[in-house]
Amino acid sequence: MIVDAYSLFRVGVIYSLSLDEKIKVVGQASSGDEALQVMALACPDVVLLDTSIPWGGIEVNKAIKKMSDQAKVVILTTADAETDVMRAVDAGAVGYILKNIDADQLVPIIKSVAAGGSFFAPGLTQRLISYLKQPTPTEALASLTDQEERTLRLVSNGLSNREVAAKLGILEKTVKYHMTHTMAKLGVRNRVEATIIARQCWAKLGQSHNTIHVETETVNQG
Repeated sequence: MIVDAYSLFRVGVIYSLSLDEKIKVVGQASSGDEALQVMALACPDVVLLDTSIPWGGIEVNKAIKKMSDQAKVVILTTADAETDVMRAVDAGAVGYILKNIDADQLVPIIKSVAAGGSFFAPGLTQRLISYLKQPTPTEALASLTDQEERTLRLVSNGLSNREVAAKLGILEKTVKYHMTHTMAKLGVRNRVEATIIARQCWAKLGQSHNTIHVETETVNQG
């Protein structure tokens, strides 16, 4: 079964699959509701599902798996973020491929999945492995240097860069430098997110974010 919001794309996929006599397309749908209706009637072995359909492809994926343990869902989409792949896997998908795939590659992938295998686009596989290897927030905090942690603790208390600089006896641009590295290690976009993550982790570890050990740097001001 093909589930995609765009009829022209569905027609193209159906045509590509029809060239192989061992594959039969038993249904198609353009939305989540329609997909479940067709699913109940056609009982497909493999479902090609776009995540951007109305009602949400991930939710449809979950619903399909509840309806049939035998149906194998393969995501066929343009969304290539690691989080999208993880959500699909958590929902029960056994494959994740992108719409820029060559038509002649689609048939062997479907046959492999139907036989009990799985398939994830090679580029996505490597990125997913890297994503899964990312440190936890607690591990990221543990990787901070002493000065980065001091800076983050003061920032989490609401101090501005200038106030942190005065407190630690360093230049304001040095504070910015430490915070830039800290945010990169934590995988966040701004000071607010860094503060939230830090406070949550310190709370779990039973540490007060108000505990500051200050050591001044010797700075050449001129």
